[in-house]
Amino acid sequence: MTYPSLNLFLQDIAQKDPGELVHSWLSSGIPHAFSSSDDCREFLGQIQSDWPDSEYIIVAGTANWRFSLNPKKDFSEYHEKSDVDVVVISPKDFNETWERLRGLHRKRWYSWPKHLRDSVMRTGANVYCGFVSPKHIPDKANQYRFNFLTKCNSYSTQLVDHRDVNMMFFKSLEDARDYYVRGVRLAKQRI
Repeated sequence: MTYPSLNLFLQDIAQKDPGELVHSWLSSGIPHAFSSSDDCREFLGQIQSDWPDSEYIIVAGTANWRFSLNPKKDFSEYHEKSDVDVVVISPKDFNETWERLRGLHRKRWYSWPKHLRDSVMRTGANVYCGFVSPKHIPDKANQYRFNFLTKCNSYSTQLVDHRDVNMMFFKSLEDARDYYVRGVRLAKQRI
């Protein structure tokens, strides 16, 4: 669902139930980043072919509804430096990424400096909330992480004006909705 103006976006955040609002964002219309449903379908099809175990793939964030919920971005509008956030509902890929993170944790936890352990703990909190990204694997030479980032880079095509593509694996659609509901609630506090 694309908003024609920031005022309408803020009005929806202020007045609508966060759960219903997020449901409408994630289930209707052509995302803002695309000029046509064919372009969107082609983009999502590329991702689906790389992640065949995914149950559902959605473009989210400013690439979908045009304005940012991120408190650090102050409701900024989708622009030439914006990235494209992609939600992939895939319990298999979620669990695979979590297992790889846990494997590194078991092997290296005590050798990591405090800032890296803190980062891994934040990623663990994300996993608890039902989402994870291989880009947060703290080993830059990790093959699984490298393959994931290579695939994300391959999605940065003319379909999205060569913007960066960020993907997260969610354990369920409910966890994805909850992630964005938290963002709406935080945004509502700033209005």
